[in-house]
Amino acid sequence: MKCVVLSLSKHAAAGRAVATGRLLTRWLRFALVLLSGLCACARARAQLVDGSVYVRTDSDQTTVIAPRAHARAPAGEGTHLDFTYAADVWTSASIDIRASASKAITEQRDELDVGIDHEFEDLTFSAGYRFSTEPDYLSNGGNVGLAYDFAGNNATLALGAGASFDQVGRAGDRNFSLPVRNLNGRIAFTQVLDQDTLLQLIYEVMHAYGYNASPYRYIGIGGTDGLCWAALTQFCTPEAAPEQRLRHAAALRVRRSLGSAVSVGAGYRFYRDSWSLASHTLLADLTVVPLDGWIAALRYRFYTQNSVAFYRASYPRLDPAQRFYTNDKELSPLSVHRLALDLERTFPISERGQLVRPTLSIAGSIYSFSNFIPLGTIRALEVTLGVAFEL
Repeated sequence: MKCVVLSLSKHAAAGRAVATGRLLTRWLRFALVLLSGLCACARARAQLVDGSVYVRTDSDQTTVIAPRAHARAPAGEGTHLDFTYAADVWTSASIDIRASASKAITEQRDELDVGIDHEFEDLTFSAGYRFSTEPDYLSNGGNVGLAYDFAGNNATLALGAGASFDQVGRAGDRNFSLPVRNLNGRIAFTQVLDQDTLLQLIYEVMHAYGYNASPYRYIGIGGTDGLCWAALTQFCTPEAAPEQRLRHAAALRVRRSLGSAVSVGAGYRFYRDSWSLASHTLLADLTVVPLDGWIAALRYRFYTQNSVAFYRASYPRLDPAQRFYTNDKELSPLSVHRLALDLERTFPISERGQLVRPTLSIAGSIYSFSNFIPLGTIRALEVTLGVAFEL
């Protein structure tokens, strides 16, 4: 098997490109070693080897490059192993950074995931471990799951649970280290309604305990927008958030075939948490097979939320009765429109049924903030290039 290297060109500011390039070079060294191992695995017994590069840039001066490599191989009858390496290399001079009088920063997050699953006739057991590290954050997590097929394989009930044990740091401050623990559970029911229709119901619960604020965000008291512009505020106080956050989410998804070459999908998700944040997500997609071996999908997503109970756009004065402070735009009232076009092409590469499948995804998003004074809109462009080998 041959390894394929994909390259992307991107448009970004020269200074951010140089900083990002330094960390991207570090990733490439590691990725070459990893891909060599994946190729060796593929030559041996892997069933699937795939990789992708995701690039995102937005009008808030933030650029993200996220490569990913994955391999899946059998480890006995009914048993499979999964290995994944992913990274996020991001450079930002966003409003949050500029408001704290900081220069543009560049950081890299590296993540390794290992998973195993085993099929017992109608029951499938899975488990996984995840390790993630970045200069100011360390995370260890695990998950387990069970999926049961019944009613003649027309229905599936899946249960999952996970936990992560994270440590939050602050760059340049060795004495700053605070824990946060995350627990989550999930139940999903999937039903084949008829030969053309699929229905899925999902419920998730998540609980976070520990340090839930940002160590870099400071709130300006006495200013006009809550940010720490030194000349315009009386003083700054660190962001403060409750130590516990309980989250609930429920989702409904439906997929319907309209013939051999067309299908449509729709979904709705409702979210509510103990910080009084509620959100609604609507999904819709149209998938077509225009030619043999081709798949094209047009996807739309709408998201809207209110703010957490303690969010304020500005803090004219210090209130002794107020315990929590934030002006994080992601905790403010906001809405998002996202439109994506996905293309996939499958090529046979041998008479034994081996396939190569390149993919391309292009998406644009508009984020609208109704109560965040420094910024009203962010526009983002996302591009993902991927290739998968089914062996």
